[in-house]
Formats: sequence, structure tokens, C-alpha cells
Amino acid sequence: MEPKPASLMKTSLTSGIYIGIVLILISVVLYVTNLMFETWAQYISYPILIAGAVYAQLNYKKSLGGEMTYGQALGAGVLAIIFASVLSAIYAYLLYAVIDPSLIDQIRIMTEQKLIEQGRVPEEQLDQVLEMTMKFQKPAIMAAMAIFGGALIGLIISLITAIFTKKNPSDVVPE
Repeated sequence: MEPKPASLMKTSLTSGIYIGIVLILISVVLYVTNLMFETWAQYISYPILIAGAVYAQLNYKKSLGGEMTYGQALGAGVLAIIFASVLSAIYAYLLYAVIDPSLIDQIRIMTEQKLIEQGRVPEEQLDQVLEMTMKFQKPAIMAAMAIFGGALIGLIISLITAIFTKKNPSDVVPE
């Protein structure tokens, strides 16, 4: 009797938790060092998400006995990143709503400065634009957008990484 392979959900959840913990730890380091709002800091998560998707896909392939279709690889990567996004979104909500609510004000100030520097918005419309953007800068909305954005990024990353991690089952039927 063959051992039953691990389920896609279980493997992806485990990988997603690892990815989420790494993302949270990096966010904590950026917060403590006061580098959260640096432009370059926004891009740190992408290599981690790519490595995490590959890790999830390879783990799932291993649990399947070394063979995995493109669709299975895609599913494993997307689910792992969605689970990581949920974990990160919970942390982000706690950070902006409980740990340091003043970060929302810092985001508002940065948004206003960027709009003024870009000069694309006439001064008479600046208040309206800021008011509209502030509606989306509430901890709950930011957390929901993080989950949705994570799912989208996870799909894009997994579409690419699945090409390299898949190994189609052999078509040869043993006699």
C-alpha cells in the first residue's frame, strides 16, 4: 500500500505560515529601524514571495512522489502566498490599529507630500484627492487590500515559478 500524499491545503498552509512569519519578521525589523516608508523597503518582500512560492511548490512535489503538473504547482504556490498574505494582513492590522496608530498619520503626510511634489493634482482639488485616499487608509481596508494584493501577486509569481518546478507524470505505462 502506497503512503497517501499530503494534501495541497496542508502543504500550502504550512509553507504559507513560514512565508508569513518571515514577512512579519522583516516588517518588524523595518518598523524598529524606522525604515518602513523607505522606497527600497517596499521591494524586499518580492524575493521572499518568490522563494516562498518555489519552496511550497517543491514541498508539494516531494509529497506527491516527485511528479507534479503545472496546475498542481500553480495551486500550491498561490495558496501558500494567500495564507502568508492573511498572516501578514493580520499583523498589519494590529500594527496600524493597535501597536502604532500614528503610522496612519505618517502615511497621510507622505501621501500629501508626494502629491504636492508630483504636481499633477491642482491645489483646489488636493483636499478632495487626499480625502478620497484617506478612506482607503484605514487598518481594516489596508489588511483586506493586502490579502487581495497578495493573492494577485501570488498568482503572477506562481504562474512563472510553476514552469520551473513542475515535473509532469511520465506517460509510460508499466507492463
